[in-house]
Amino acid sequence: MKIELSDKLRSFKPFLFEELYRKERAERAKGKDIISLAVGDPDIPTDSEIVGCAVREVKNGRNHRYPNTKGNENLRKEVSAWHKRRFGLNFHQSDEVSILIGSKEGIAHLPFVVMNQGDYCLIPDPTYPTYRTGVVLAGGRIHDVPLLEKNGFLPDLARIPQKIVDRTKLFFLNYPNNPTGAGATLEFYKDLVKWGRKNGVVLAQDAAYAEIYFDKPAPSLLQVQGARDIAVEFYSSSKTYCMAGWRVGWVVGNSQLVCALNQLKENIDSGPFNAIQNAVAHALKHHERIVPPIREKFKQRALDFCAVLRAAGWQFPDPKGSCFVWARPPVKCASLEAVYFMLDKISVLTAPGSGFGKYGEGYVRFSLTEPDHMLKEAAKRIKLLDWSLLK
Repeated sequence: MKIELSDKLRSFKPFLFEELYRKERAERAKGKDIISLAVGDPDIPTDSEIVGCAVREVKNGRNHRYPNTKGNENLRKEVSAWHKRRFGLNFHQSDEVSILIGSKEGIAHLPFVVMNQGDYCLIPDPTYPTYRTGVVLAGGRIHDVPLLEKNGFLPDLARIPQKIVDRTKLFFLNYPNNPTGAGATLEFYKDLVKWGRKNGVVLAQDAAYAEIYFDKPAPSLLQVQGARDIAVEFYSSSKTYCMAGWRVGWVVGNSQLVCALNQLKENIDSGPFNAIQNAVAHALKHHERIVPPIREKFKQRALDFCAVLRAAGWQFPDPKGSCFVWARPPVKCASLEAVYFMLDKISVLTAPGSGFGKYGEGYVRFSLTEPDHMLKEAAKRIKLLDWSLLK
């Protein structure tokens, strides 16, 4: 018997990064020496002290029981302490902090707590695909907000139609930005909060790359006066501490939203393993020792890789942060065409800009999450590529 799957499921395309993984495996099966710069999966090992802490915590039998869905007290305390040190912000650990099974999980669930059937969510374009997931499942509608290079890849709030804004409940943002590498200023956040309060729109800032900045420290949206009335921020241990596989993130901000998200999660999951939560608490406590070398590594990789790309004729603004370079090829062509051309000619796999949205067309995203020697080899191949062969 053929099972009829739901209409909601049919509305989802295959997740971009899983498609790229499959493409990579298929090419490797042909015997090709593939260098994949398609997916942002940090190659830097997790700090040995964090690993040692996790080993001790795994052996502690008290951690083998169910965790508290909103996160154990140890981690919530360290999250609050870190935000105080980093941004000067005080978050009550009981109702303004919730621990997530990776920030991706919380981002996908947030629309369920604020949106009803037919409500709009504003989503940047190009964008991280997960912002759409919860909106679709909640029966919401999506309005794409262009991120244009001429605007520094910041949304132009004045150009969002008021008839859409009047029906909007939620606006996802992400700075430092994936995929563009753009940054946002505190001045932009001030304008955004003023706009959000005026229009009654919840702001959800994905700060997964907040600690991977290349110049000035990235600000928090919640540093703006009044932001806590309408906003939450999502943070991730994945890029900050190179703990992508550990699956722990957190959300802070408006207490009503944080508690509502936790109430939803109580009916869906039981939170991350306590041993891993305690390892992340250790990471936060020792943040100032662990993170600067990681940040410097990604910054140096960006400088080196961008220098080669620019010499090879690629066009792009320098990234302000994240672990990505967002660039236009030396010749005008479709994103997917450029990706397949590089894969075929030099065995370098990248991510097509069109996979991140309509306004990503014409760009290619390079991820800098491979070892230095592989990035150098990829850059060497890219520099020697003859684009006149693209028919």
